[in-house]
Amino acid sequence: MKSKLAAIFLVLALLVSNSYAQYPEDALRIGQSSYGIDARSMAMGNAMTGLAQGFDATYFNPAGLAQSRMSQITMGLNFLGYGDNSTYLGNSNSLSSSQTDISDLGLVYPFPTTRGSFVIALGYSHGPDYNSALSVGGLNPSSSIIPSLYYGPDTSADIAYMDFLEHFNRNPYVSGNVRQSGKTYTSGGINNWFVSAATDVAVNFSVGLTLNLISGSYKYTQNFQEAGVPGDNYQNSFFTGFALTNNDRQDISGWNAKLGMLYKLQDPSGNTVARFGIAVQFPTFVTVTDNYSSSGTSGFASGPLGPAGTFTWATTNGYGQSETPGSALQYDITTPFKFALGVSGGTTQFLAAADIEYADWTQLSFSNSNLPGNAIDNLNSQIKQDFRPTLGVRVGLEVAMVDPSSSLFVPYLRLGGEFLPSPYVGDGGNQAQKFVSGGLGASIQNSIDLSVAYQYGWWNTTTLVYPSTVINGVTYAGASTSGENVTNGNFMFTFKYNF
Repeated sequence: MKSKLAAIFLVLALLVSNSYAQYPEDALRIGQSSYGIDARSMAMGNAMTGLAQGFDATYFNPAGLAQSRMSQITMGLNFLGYGDNSTYLGNSNSLSSSQTDISDLGLVYPFPTTRGSFVIALGYSHGPDYNSALSVGGLNPSSSIIPSLYYGPDTSADIAYMDFLEHFNRNPYVSGNVRQSGKTYTSGGINNWFVSAATDVAVNFSVGLTLNLISGSYKYTQNFQEAGVPGDNYQNSFFTGFALTNNDRQDISGWNAKLGMLYKLQDPSGNTVARFGIAVQFPTFVTVTDNYSSSGTSGFASGPLGPAGTFTWATTNGYGQSETPGSALQYDITTPFKFALGVSGGTTQFLAAADIEYADWTQLSFSNSNLPGNAIDNLNSQIKQDFRPTLGVRVGLEVAMVDPSSSLFVPYLRLGGEFLPSPYVGDGGNQAQKFVSGGLGASIQNSIDLSVAYQYGWWNTTTLVYPSTVINGVTYAGASTSGENVTNGNFMFTFKYNF
């Protein structure tokens, strides 16, 4: 994915040099899919639109709930590990992070009916996750982060100026030949609280609906340092170093809905040989409350005010520490429709499933923001230019090691894969998210289901560390990483009790 998709180092011009920090990736992040809500689905590549029939149906295709003949309690745990290997200024850097969450918790209840079925489910699931990490470092002879902190309208919000790193005319003393290092972590995710219902409307044909309330957060922490090179007086500023800390927290709330349909194809004996599913994910409507802050500390061998020393300045929501802190940003995000088609089929001991999912990411949009001027129009125009539709593919296999109809203990082997193209115009296969997965399961006396799964993902990306900046007609270069290789490891355990 491109640097804007990675969004690990926020564009500092938006965080520090302006009075707002909104950007298209805020919307894209909301629209991402979960890595999976239970171990069975994740092991099978999340190819569940034509297969899901228990609690997992609430997420993939609520019509599948109508196949449930027993009540079910389910819960699961998820451990997500993220690794990033990047190249910056010719140096290799690596960093990892992890996150543990309850993946799902819920209840399925089929009502007694004289024919057909009517099933409801309610509960909780977690995802998508926002866990990531990035490390950069090296000697930069031609660029510095300091010019990107420039903010012309308000000196109190210009950390570089308040830390005596800019001349009185706002030109930076330092624009290159610095040693740089930085680390960034992101965390958080989306919590889904939902109720689902499904019913048979005709022989072998079911429909279902999930209504989902969303809460969650996105947390970003960056620490970036620059050190002066001995022998360079940096326009007589005697600069020795600079440390910058950025923090951003977005609180998320909203709702969405999913409509599903499922048709079962049966042989003359009444055995189901194939299932065909359709799921329509309606747009997600969320409100984001965004609070961000920055703090910078400069060091001088002989200070601009006399002896050697350090100077520190901070901003909150785009306002300097000498000003009344600005209110948090608030804005609404609407994600596009998602359309999924799925098919599954096989025998009592062998199942295969495949899904395709379409989404037009140009339909992401911002609205109802407290941003000034035409910022919303500019963001939505940028989305139209940078994003594109995608068609994702998922496949899965499940093998019962013994015949389920003749044993009270049935072990399962599961395998799967996913290919999710990047939503950015111009990105290719290297930037697509690719996942392989596998897992084991066991059904014990038709009442207890235990499943474990592991999913491994990989893709390439680049990240903008800080942008180019124009000050008094002079362009100061920005910097980005190159050749980032991202890996994603996800372990999940799920327990289900049927009664």
